Amino acid sequence: MEKSNEDFKTGIEVKPLGWSCSFKGAAVIEERGPLVLRCELPISGSVEHWGQEYRFTDPVVVDATVSGDALGLDVDIVFKARMEVDCARCLEATSCEVSESFQLFLKPIPENKGDRVEDGNAEDDENLVLVPSIEGEIDISGQVWEYLVVSLPEKILCCEGCLGLCPLCGRNRNRGECSCSTSEPDPRFAVLAELIENGNDEAPGKGGNRNGNSKK
Repeated sequence: MEKSNEDFKTGIEVKPLGWSCSFKGAAVIEERGPLVLRCELPISGSVEHWGQEYRFTDPVVVDATVSGDALGLDVDIVFKARMEVDCARCLEATSCEVSESFQLFLKPIPENKGDRVEDGNAEDDENLVLVPSIEGEIDISGQVWEYLVVSLPEKILCCEGCLGLCPLCGRNRNRGECSCSTSEPDPRFAVLAELIENGNDEAPGKGGNRNGNSKK
């Protein structure tokens, strides 16, 4: 049976199929001015992360500004993504939007001299991306996906004062009170309550007798 978009799930390890947000580095270098581009990256179905499910219906919108020269390119990126997540308290589907910005520094892969790499700081800068050719076609959609995943909210509430679910009947308290007793004793304390009701002297090994001696 073929799965519908609603049934589709993807992992967080790799970007969705069909994602591409590319530009020619040569266009920036030759024009000697910033290049502005917008990409709409399609995504449907759901992503599982933080122990919950994020359901996407709209494309992820990316706005980027690229500037620099043959030595390297600076890319300023802003992305927006809309999704639906179950409220952490009442489990109602809740819409939310993630909007984040980040920066990339694109540099050509340095030439090796023996076992030493010219750019010794390449692994130290998390925003640095080494590309085969600074003048060729460069796709930044993989980096957008990585930043989107780490930006997914760990906890979503339908509203700040969400009352959650009744622990006894499961009714959504935001829709009205249920008939369950709020003074219902915790069943975990039933044994303790029985001991108190029967008197402390029947609890072996606890407290002392009337003479102050510990019970055997």
